[in-house]
Amino acid sequence: MNNLKILEFPNKTKKRKKTISAHQQVKYFNEEQIKLLRRTVRDASQLAVQKGQVTAFREWMLIDLLTSSGIREAEAVDLRCGDIRTGYGESAIYIRNGKGSKSRLVQIPSSLKKHFKTFLSWKIKQGESVDNDSYIFVGQRGPWKTSAVQQSVKKWLRKLNLYESGKSAHSLRHSYAVQIYRKERDIRTVQTQLGHSNIATTQIYASVLPEDIQDQIKNLWN
Repeated sequence: MNNLKILEFPNKTKKRKKTISAHQQVKYFNEEQIKLLRRTVRDASQLAVQKGQVTAFREWMLIDLLTSSGIREAEAVDLRCGDIRTGYGESAIYIRNGKGSKSRLVQIPSSLKKHFKTFLSWKIKQGESVDNDSYIFVGQRGPWKTSAVQQSVKKWLRKLNLYESGKSAHSLRHSYAVQIYRKERDIRTVQTQLGHSNIATTQIYASVLPEDIQDQIKNLWN
């Protein structure tokens, strides 16, 4: 009896690996969404002051800080009053203990510098310490934890119907990185501001994004 040879054919049903683009890996909010978030929390903060309330005032400081500096949640809650460098010719915040226990200076816009000065004056009126080692964000139970930051950001995102799974507090950092890269296309600036030791980590923000394509195809045949 002849031996039958079993022919093996390639498995055509084998699934191909999906390639994920950079903008799918990086969960971020676009410029209009960030502006909406900032405007909404800022307005709520102004109303809170009129009513003698404190939560929204602190939350506006938080949202302004995260969207104007790109620092991590853990870096925000660890920020002390002495880390705010707003003297003559200075506009920066000092990160004492960033990722990998590394410290760095993060440059901030003049608007955030002014906001910090207002916030520190407000803390004094509230009877809160503004000594060098005193925490910026303090609640009734003491210094804020990262969970407080995450819950606060999530609350406002939900109010604006912007919240979705995997796209919350840390996405504000990504949003900041995307926006400053789109300004000047300078990846080194993004690397320095975010505190990445390896520029390969930052390179993901240099990928083509939907906003870039929209800018280029706008009024294409008009």
